[in-house]
Amino acid sequence: MTKSKSAAFIWNSIEKFGNEGVQFCIGIILARILSPSDYGVVGILLVFTAIAQILIDSGFTKALIQKNDKSKDDISTVFTFNLVIASSIYIVLWFCAPYISSFYGEPSLVSLLRVLSLVLISNALFAIPNTLLSIDLDFKTIAKINSSAIILSGLFAIFLAYNGFGVWALVFQYLSRSVLMLLFFTISNTYKYRIYFSKSSFKNLFKFGSNLMVSNLLNVVVGKFSSLFIAKVVSTADLGFYTRGMQFPDVAIGTLGSVLDNVLLPSLAKNKDNKSLRSEFERVMKLLHLITLPITIILAVLAEPIVLLLLTDKWIAVVPILQLFCLSRYFNNLISVNINILYVLNKTNLVLRQHYIKIIIRVVLIIAALPFGIIYIAAAEAVTSIIHFIINAYYPGKFLGYGIKKQLSGLYTYLVIALVIFLALTYINSNINSLYFKIIFATLVGTLSFYSLAYLTKKNDFNYLKNFIINRLGKK
Repeated sequence: MTKSKSAAFIWNSIEKFGNEGVQFCIGIILARILSPSDYGVVGILLVFTAIAQILIDSGFTKALIQKNDKSKDDISTVFTFNLVIASSIYIVLWFCAPYISSFYGEPSLVSLLRVLSLVLISNALFAIPNTLLSIDLDFKTIAKINSSAIILSGLFAIFLAYNGFGVWALVFQYLSRSVLMLLFFTISNTYKYRIYFSKSSFKNLFKFGSNLMVSNLLNVVVGKFSSLFIAKVVSTADLGFYTRGMQFPDVAIGTLGSVLDNVLLPSLAKNKDNKSLRSEFERVMKLLHLITLPITIILAVLAEPIVLLLLTDKWIAVVPILQLFCLSRYFNNLISVNINILYVLNKTNLVLRQHYIKIIIRVVLIIAALPFGIIYIAAAEAVTSIIHFIINAYYPGKFLGYGIKKQLSGLYTYLVIALVIFLALTYINSNINSLYFKIIFATLVGTLSFYSLAYLTKKNDFNYLKNFIINRLGKK
């Protein structure tokens, strides 16, 4: 890895882990003030804004990353397209807000959705400078912008929550963060793009972006499918528990996948040799097993004391949801790498083909689970993640000779280690009364035990992880 790529990895890691950590702490403070119903209401809103965001981008930002000979016309075309579509979707959501409110029986959704949807326009305005910085692997600037926006918007939300604004504190947190990012990206941007639309640029980028857009859209719709109907079929408060249960694994496990997703595609897009791709692929999978498996085990075992200590007992229903999503997010990281490999190989049509199969599986399982409550819904998500991994590993096996058997070949030993650690931590957890001591002692014991056993049984993988960390941190 070159210096620039090494620096990109380090700064992207700092951005993701640091920002997620700060946002997590802010979320803990807000959760102690606000109610599960407040989070449930915002959970409904975020379903619609997430779907809208995919339609706005249409896969064009990743198409720009993928294209080696991108022109000024390409960049301006994507900027113009994103802005026009964002404005159009905002108008649609404005008029649809009363119908969405009526469907869920939540009158407040009308004004909440109309205000929150403004993030779509501000997001569209800073999408291009953000993408250009990613192409240049300038994650240092991105990290600074994101960190500043997260901290300032978080403090603003805490102020509103303490002063009785309820769910509006969460809405203005999202909106103020987007507006601040727009301001900071505008200040730091040196590239001059304009309102301009080129048909030839659009057609060229659409070849890559259209499949990606449909794939991402289906992924978001299906991924948010449970959130879309929990508030309707179960309750708004249960949706709050459900979304909060996802947050812990998202921060602790899912962030690593996000780092790899942002760094892997730009750095590999310049070199598509299958042999080097497979070699990098194998290294990434080893790192994922070594880094995320102990985190998954420790978080699952300590779910109850963590929730009681950080969120208080009003959120105790989050515990089983959190544990199930630990398993789901672990496999989602493996899925993400497999999908990125197909992007690098320019096989977006195959990603879309797999999504069709995955949609059927997820929808069937979630619909079957909905009548039984949020725990069964979370279990359905965990099962679908495992099945999706099996599906996504098929084409990397076909093109690179690195399918599911080889991807999991190094995992069996780790699973045995994980089982031993799980039983040991469960025993510790049941015999210690102090929440603080449970968390600190079990984390130390779990981490040291896992990596000690990994060193004894998987010395080559352990040494690779050690060298990886030393080499990345040792390069400026």
